[in-house]
Amino acid sequence: MIYAVALAATIAATPTGASHGRYYGSPNLALTSQMLYAGGGVAKFSSHTLFLYLAGPHAGDEAQSLVKRFGASNVEQFFGTFDEFVRLAAVQIQKQHIALPTASPVSGPVLAQQLYQAAIMPDNRFDVGYMLEHLLSRPIHVTLMNEVNANPAFGSAKNASFHVILTAAMQDLYKAYGG
Repeated sequence: MIYAVALAATIAATPTGASHGRYYGSPNLALTSQMLYAGGGVAKFSSHTLFLYLAGPHAGDEAQSLVKRFGASNVEQFFGTFDEFVRLAAVQIQKQHIALPTASPVSGPVLAQQLYQAAIMPDNRFDVGYMLEHLLSRPIHVTLMNEVNANPAFGSAKNASFHVILTAAMQDLYKAYGG
């Protein structure tokens, strides 16, 4: 029930068709590289590794909080969906010959704050899609969404769950680090 309420609230808060809710600028490839590096690199990326890096000393509490709110199976699926998004993004990056800069490692708290800020839309709302567009570009984000939605192993419901849980985790970390 809590999961359904969170999903409904996220969908209701997501702008529809408004250009102010989409990011059309150049992607922040330095931030993309930092995130991939923190997750173990493109070839060995793990959203679990990224989560531990971002959450640092808050990892245990945050994991428990997410499981309590969304259920263990939904949280585990979140990590699987996150890994699939990154795998598909790596394919697009290679296919489009996008050169990622060498990552300049930053601390988990700093990276968490940077990712959080990349998700803040002009109307000051947090939106995971907006963050993904900052990391990759609007066209790549749309391609990834369509691929995940069309994949029977994932689909639109698991994609929506991914957005809800990532929103919760990023907002929790932002607060944990003094935001």
